[in-house]
Amino acid sequence: MPFCYGKSMTGTSGVNGDRFFISPDSTTFILADGASGAGKEGKVVMSRICVNVIEENPFDSSELSAKEYLDKMIWKINNELIDISQKAIQYIFGTLVICVVHDNIATIASIGDSPAHLIQVNSVKRVAKAHKTYQNLIDMGVLTEEQAEEYVNNLHGYMKSMFDRFIPMVVPIYASEEVEIAGGDMIVLCSDGVSDYVKPEEIKGIVNPDDLSGSIAAAINTAKDRSIAEKQQEHYDDMTMVVYCH
Repeated sequence: MPFCYGKSMTGTSGVNGDRFFISPDSTTFILADGASGAGKEGKVVMSRICVNVIEENPFDSSELSAKEYLDKMIWKINNELIDISQKAIQYIFGTLVICVVHDNIATIASIGDSPAHLIQVNSVKRVAKAHKTYQNLIDMGVLTEEQAEEYVNNLHGYMKSMFDRFIPMVVPIYASEEVEIAGGDMIVLCSDGVSDYVKPEEIKGIVNPDDLSGSIAAAINTAKDRSIAEKQQEHYDDMTMVVYCH
């Protein structure tokens, strides 16, 4: 029987802008990451709105296809974030990734840099990879993807974030993908606090379906330790993982 588990660790800011939700039947799950630029309160509000929309509008009673459901939920989240940003006179924003599993098909939609990976026995594949704002330069042949990533990675962390997609938008732009899954496959969602420091192939080796709680904690702690080592100080982002086992 399919099962799903998630875990989150608060970063050194002391306020966790990450939030996740897993439906009771484990077939719908979301990870939202409120942006630090929204402020300590704003990033929490952002992730809470994303989760509340999914929790209050279950897929199994929607009578929609998985893709139709995700489209509807993203627009609803987007509109609520626009509304609250206008009322607060402050941009309440962040990133999200949502997955619905139905009839052995996983449908994933994402905005921003929290990746989703399909992990199978012999492979790891990133799915529904969201485009950066510089994607048009790659599409026009001005830069290769590798060149663009190299240039951006040399920028200060706060400047790097300017190239990500965030929700809300006037018209939400998001990546969407359907993948067929079989017994033993896993879908892994990570916030960038984890994915920046633990590679997908490492996650495949760490995550153990027989001990999801312990192995997810091990992956998160690995990311934490590497962040501290890289920065040479006790500093790390909020870190969240959700793992679905088919």
